[in-house]
Amino acid sequence: MKKSLKDKVVVITGATRGFGYAITEAMLKAGAIVVISGRSEEALTKAISSLKDFGLVKGHICDVKEERQVYALARFAVQSFGRIDIWINNAGYSSAAGLMLETNPGQVIDMFLANDMGTLYGTQAALHFMNPRREGTLVNVYGNGSFLRPASPTGLYGATKAWITSFTRSLAKEISGSGVKLIGFSPGMMLTDMLTNPVVIGERGKEMMKQYAFVLRFLGDDPKNAAQKLVETIAKNKKDFTEYRMLHPSKIMLRLLRARWEDLTKTAKTPEYTLHFTDAYKPEID
Repeated sequence: MKKSLKDKVVVITGATRGFGYAITEAMLKAGAIVVISGRSEEALTKAISSLKDFGLVKGHICDVKEERQVYALARFAVQSFGRIDIWINNAGYSSAAGLMLETNPGQVIDMFLANDMGTLYGTQAALHFMNPRREGTLVNVYGNGSFLRPASPTGLYGATKAWITSFTRSLAKEISGSGVKLIGFSPGMMLTDMLTNPVVIGERGKEMMKQYAFVLRFLGDDPKNAAQKLVETIAKNKKDFTEYRMLHPSKIMLRLLRARWEDLTKTAKTPEYTLHFTDAYKPEID
């Protein structure tokens, strides 16, 4: 794996923490050169400082909701290292947990812009530089909702991920034969800040989160595990288009059995988390 990724130029959006940070670390350890992005100069500087011992990493400020900033990120990578070999559309978030009809539409718009338009902008920017070379790998990160199962209590976040799956599958047909490989990667539930510090909307939201501790223990995983699997998938992939799911049905069943065994043996350890409660949204309509 290290040989196939050595000196590959990788761009990862939203990589100052969480899954993006874990991917960066795994890529650097595999010998890649990585350009990361984040919205905060402070967070970017901190991330680069902690990652530089693993390999060559640079950073660039980028809010993926802004098309010009995404293209600026791509140009920065090309100007710094001559090309882009791998682009990972990782940036995204869940605005809150709770009923969809009680969620503030303004927050939802922001989430859709980050998750979906950010993926579109990143794809267009990456392919702008990859297509002339007729090579490269583009990765879109799936999530809860990607495979059209109900995603409550994060239904609107799930809708953004369903969009990404549909977009990615359509894109696969459009760029088939271009020389660019496409990967849709579903990392499963990861114990990042998005899951350990969620905002919960209204009384119904509280009800929906009653089993949250068990869900985190049952399905939550270290983001380093998914990051390592993604790096391995990229390194080994020979197909024009492939999808990979960390949480396939057999693994879910094994985790459930393990959780039940921990309950019986009283060895269960619940990940630390904090719920942040907010009132339900009420539209100002007479």
